[in-house]
Amino acid sequence: MKRANLIVLGAGTCTIGLMLIASPTQPVNAAQPPWNGCVPVLKEEYNSAKMQKLLQTRFSTYVRTGQLGRRYYWYCHG
Repeated sequence: MKRANLIVLGAGTCTIGLMLIASPTQPVNAAQPPWNGCVPVLKEEYNSAKMQKLLQTRFSTYVRTGQLGRRYYWYCHG
């Protein structure tokens, strides 16, 4: 490769890297927690708690939000 091509390639890679760093950590359309004190969990964790009948305990609860095809799973305490 010619030196000029390497410089252009490097500048493009640097620009993409800066765009990724500057982007917000969560997408704009990310689901908001149902209430304060909730953290997102994996579907597998939610299903495991459901099988063990632990979706709701004295101190915490698991919540599923969203519509069919776009579900969000939360662990809420407090």
